[in-house]
Amino acid sequence: MFTLMKTIFIVERKNIKFKSILSLIILFIIGSFIYLENSQFRELEPATAAEVVAKNAALDLYKKTDATDPEVASAIYRNLNLQSTKLALRSLGLITKDDSIYIQGAIELTQVRNEIYTMNGFNEVAQYMPTYRQNRLDQVFYMAIQDQNKELLVDNSNFPTYIILFLFVLGYSWYLLVGIFSSDILLEEENHQSLVKGYPFTMATKLLAKICSYLIFIIGLLFFTFFITILIASIMYDIDLTYPVAIFNGDYFTIAIWEYIGISFIYFICLSLTALTISIVLNYYVKNLYIITFVHFILFFIMQLLPATGKWLWFMPFNYFNFSTLINGQTAESAGNQMIRLSNGFIILVTTFIVMLLFIYWQFYLSQIRHSNKLNRGGGKA
Repeated sequence: MFTLMKTIFIVERKNIKFKSILSLIILFIIGSFIYLENSQFRELEPATAAEVVAKNAALDLYKKTDATDPEVASAIYRNLNLQSTKLALRSLGLITKDDSIYIQGAIELTQVRNEIYTMNGFNEVAQYMPTYRQNRLDQVFYMAIQDQNKELLVDNSNFPTYIILFLFVLGYSWYLLVGIFSSDILLEEENHQSLVKGYPFTMATKLLAKICSYLIFIIGLLFFTFFITILIASIMYDIDLTYPVAIFNGDYFTIAIWEYIGISFIYFICLSLTALTISIVLNYYVKNLYIITFVHFILFFIMQLLPATGKWLWFMPFNYFNFSTLINGQTAESAGNQMIRLSNGFIILVTTFIVMLLFIYWQFYLSQIRHSNKLNRGGGKA
């Protein structure tokens, strides 16, 4: 089988899709650093300024009716005024460059905001507020910063922010990248007959060699991407692998950046296995590159197009194809089902891979039996 795998590598390494994907990864790595240095991604000053503008817009809805008589002012109006006070405390922390003042104001602001989501009339100001999910992520993050006595990262030129950006973009694109890459995994045999002829192997062995070859390339590409980006980021910025990152997994909490990297790497491997087996099944039944690619896009975007499907079909693997929206709780929020979480994602992706792999083996095993029976009935002639 290793001889067959070597032949697959020799033939496929000249394929334009291999070169294209490698080029895309290199451009992505370079582009991510350029983007971070020229954007306001996760910078506190513009984010705070935007929140002040949004809060003032929300207050304008109530000033004419509530501000004239404080005794009859609505609960939402009082809450918005209190939020303005806490926002001012955050702004003061930025102006004076005092991390403790900013963090105190940020924690108190999230606590005040937690109350407004259940108030009557919240829908009128919802567009000016961060969602409950965003607020809870902020709350656990700033509490972790305070408890661990970490430095407040005002600008985005730092290691943790780059890693968050890197994994955010990769989480959006990895399933599609693997799906497109493997969309012709069996169709290639029609173009390169040497991959399937001339070796005394069964069809199952040839399929296993093809899967292993693709997995080695995909995992190698993933390792290369992680290694290069983390190496460059650690050289450019002061590395801090213990800085907290807020995530969602049924509840909101923080983990260290090194745990975030490790979880994402393992998750991308599970995602790769699932995408690969889906491609094999589609190749076996559809045998059309464009339809297979289209199906991959549909599976990936179904949660964006029909988020309500996740409320009842949370156990379906397509809910877990976007790592970025899964780990920050956005998928669970849009679907309205907190069962769509990271831990369930691991279980469902691995289960899907095993079930589909057994199904693939069963299909090829039956094909081999039917082919053998046909040869026996024909006296050894195909």
